[in-house]
Amino acid sequence: MPRLAMSVLFLILALTPPAWASQDVSFTVLRDGTPIGHHRVQVQRQGEDTTVTVSIALDVSFGFVPLYSYRHHANEVWRGDRLIALDSRTDDDGEAMAVTVRATADGLMVDGPDGRHLLPPDTVPTSYWNPALVADRPLLDSQYGRLLDIDRQKLALGRWRLAGELNLDIDYDAGGRWSGLWFRHKGSNFAYQPSPVIGGKP
Repeated sequence: MPRLAMSVLFLILALTPPAWASQDVSFTVLRDGTPIGHHRVQVQRQGEDTTVTVSIALDVSFGFVPLYSYRHHANEVWRGDRLIALDSRTDDDGEAMAVTVRATADGLMVDGPDGRHLLPPDTVPTSYWNPALVADRPLLDSQYGRLLDIDRQKLALGRWRLAGELNLDIDYDAGGRWSGLWFRHKGSNFAYQPSPVIGGKP
């Protein structure tokens, strides 16, 4: 194939949204089998870009006494398989955090609780919905705005284990759609149970 035609083909592939680019997901979050909230992702195409909205709301209580509350909202913009913008806001039981990411000619510029720094352009945020999370790519903590040191291990068909600064098991189906998550934290077992996506919105 002529070099010009190959260059055009690679450009088209780079701008083509992956198979997961039109898939919303919604999960009920269980703590030791008890529902405590939700994690929802809405994906929309806008021209050559894919916009993603992530919403997490968790509440733990003992009877009527609230023990813990967590809120996280993020907006992501992707072009092909590369993140070009991210804005996240987190309230972790009263601790407020914000992260902003913008693509530059040199990589991804990140502003967050740990300050400003430049990350590789193929970095993937920890919003979990994107199967690039388990690829050999840098991983950005979308709550604190820092790179995570992790190892990835393939366990079975569609299931991966992440270990290190992030410890969890995650599933993706054959189409690349996020389908499950499990982790242990402070003596409790957490699981993500798929819930219906109604009316095109999780």
